[in-house]
Amino acid sequence: PVYDRYRSILGRCNDEKHPSYSYYGARGILLDSALMPFTAFRDYVTSLPNYSELAAKSKKVTLDRIDPNVGYTVGNLRWVSPSVQVANTRYSGKGSNRYTGVNWDKVHNCWKARISFEGKTIFTKSCSSEKDAFDARVEFIKTNNLPHFVQEWLG
Repeated sequence: PVYDRYRSILGRCNDEKHPSYSYYGARGILLDSALMPFTAFRDYVTSLPNYSELAAKSKKVTLDRIDPNVGYTVGNLRWVSPSVQVANTRYSGKGSNRYTGVNWDKVHNCWKARISFEGKTIFTKSCSSEKDAFDARVEFIKTNNLPHFVQEWLG
């Protein structure tokens, strides 16, 4: 399983024909040269906290980048459940919204802040401005120590 993850990382970071290359290698998301030899990669990722615990519980553990805008580097990797990894994704840039979890509610004429985790909406708040909704979402994430990636305000 660790070798499969290693090969998958190499593919999406280095192979321009890989379907996910545009989201990884083309953005500068690369495997750190210190982890390039498989043995170095294996030794590092299997020594990370939660590896043994999560691997024993389920085969559905995933190697996550703590900051999704940084590559596969020492200090930026961790083992998490799939729901934590989904929560930690960066803003895709798709759609008309500028921020993950912040959107205009046409029915109620207000900005909404939402947070979902493990398939459930755990926070929702109506706000008068996009900035207020953004701030409310960030505050909830930080106050509750959630694994969600926090975007920067673009203004």
